[in-house]
Amino acid sequence: MVYDKELFLIENNFKINFEGKLMNFNIPIYRNINRYFVPMLEFINQIGGRINIKESKVTIIIKEKSLIYIDYDIDDYKFTMIGSVLYISLFDMCRLLNIRSRWDYSRSSISLYWDRNEYKSCKNIYGRVALIRLEDITAGGRYLDSDNLEKLRVVADYMFSTGIQFHIAWIPRFIDPPNGIDNDISKDYSMPNADFLFTMEYLLNRNGIIGLHGYTHQYGDEVSADGTEFNAERNNDEKSIRKRVEAAINTAKKLELPAKFFETPHYAATAFQQSIFEQYFDIVYESFVGIWGERIVKSPRNHRTLYIPTPLGYVEEKDGINKMLDRINNLNEATLASLFYHPYIDFEYITLKNGIGGYTMSNYSKDSPLHKIVKALYYKGCNFTKITDLGFNNKKDEFIKLFCNFLKLHKHSKLR
Repeated sequence: MVYDKELFLIENNFKINFEGKLMNFNIPIYRNINRYFVPMLEFINQIGGRINIKESKVTIIIKEKSLIYIDYDIDDYKFTMIGSVLYISLFDMCRLLNIRSRWDYSRSSISLYWDRNEYKSCKNIYGRVALIRLEDITAGGRYLDSDNLEKLRVVADYMFSTGIQFHIAWIPRFIDPPNGIDNDISKDYSMPNADFLFTMEYLLNRNGIIGLHGYTHQYGDEVSADGTEFNAERNNDEKSIRKRVEAAINTAKKLELPAKFFETPHYAATAFQQSIFEQYFDIVYESFVGIWGERIVKSPRNHRTLYIPTPLGYVEEKDGINKMLDRINNLNEATLASLFYHPYIDFEYITLKNGIGGYTMSNYSKDSPLHKIVKALYYKGCNFTKITDLGFNNKKDEFIKLFCNFLKLHKHSKLR
C-alpha cells in the first residue's frame, strides 16, 4: 500500500541498532508525525539479507533461506517512495521480518532483534461467546513509559498465543490540565508517542480490535481516563456531541488506526447522546440506555447498531480478582460473558530483563489476574470473539445447540 502522507527528516541523534550493532544509514530516516520510515534496501542489506525490487514486486532473501514476496501496490504494508528510494514503515519492517523492538527515549535509540519466540495464534472454533476489552489505553501517564509499552506488547503476545480475540478502548487525546499536558499523537511528535503508535499497531497485529473510548475521557480540569466526558450535564447538545465524536474519528483516520466501535467513558451517556453515537458506529460497546440487561441489543432506532454490554464488569485493581472469578464461575447461560480489564494491573507480573546482546526477555507469571480470568472463561467453555464477528458466531452457536440437541435425541432413540 503506497503511503502518501507528508514525511519529515528524523533528528540527527536518532539511532537504530540491530542485534547490538549500530545501523549506519547513508540515506536518511523519515517520519510521518509519529510513524518512522526506513529505507528498505539499506535496511535489508545491513541485516545480512538481499532484496530485489522489480516494478512493484519485492523479493527479500534472509540468510539464503527465507524468501518473502510482497507487492507494495497491493499488500497491507505502508510503503512510500522518496526520490527513487523505497521506504517502509518501521513497524511493517518488524512485522514482515519477525523483529522485536526495544525503545530507549533517553538515548533516542531503538534496538531491534530477531524474535527468539515463535508465536502462533491458537484459535478456538466453537464455544460460548466471550468478549474482553483492554480499557483506558491512552498516550499518557503509565502508557508513555517504554517498559510499560513493552509489557503491553507482552500482554498482546499472550492473548495471541492463547487464541484470544480482544478489544482496545483507546482514548485518542490525553489531557492533564493540572500538569499542563495535552497530548494528541496525530499532531505532537515525540519518541514516546512514536512508541505508543508502534504499540497500537502491534496490538492490531495480535488480533486486537481498536475502538474509541470517548475523545478525551475528561471534562474541564479533569484528567483523561478519570473524568466523565458525556452525561446529562456534559456535552449534552447535538453540536458538542458531534464535535467530540468527529474529532475522535478524525484522529483515528489521520493515524490510520481502524476504529470499529465507540464506548462512552464510565458508561454515562444519555439516550440522546447514544442516538448520535449510533449515527457514526455500527457497534457501541455498552448497554443500550433504557434496555439495561445482560445481552446484546440491536438499536430500535436505526435497527442496525449493536449495543454490547459487559455484565461481568471489571477487576477493581488486583484485589478484585476473586470477585471477578466468582462472577465467571456463577455465570448463567442467559448472561453474555463480557468484561473489560485494565492491563496495567498485570504489569507487576511481567519481568523484563536483558539477555545476550541486550535482547529483551520477558517472564509473564501465570498467577496474574488476566491469566486467571482467561483460564476461568476457558473452563466455562468460552470462545473469545471479536465484536465484528458476532453475527457469524451467533450462527455458529445456534448450529452447535441444534447439533447437540440432535445428538441427545439420537442417543435417547438408541436407548429406546
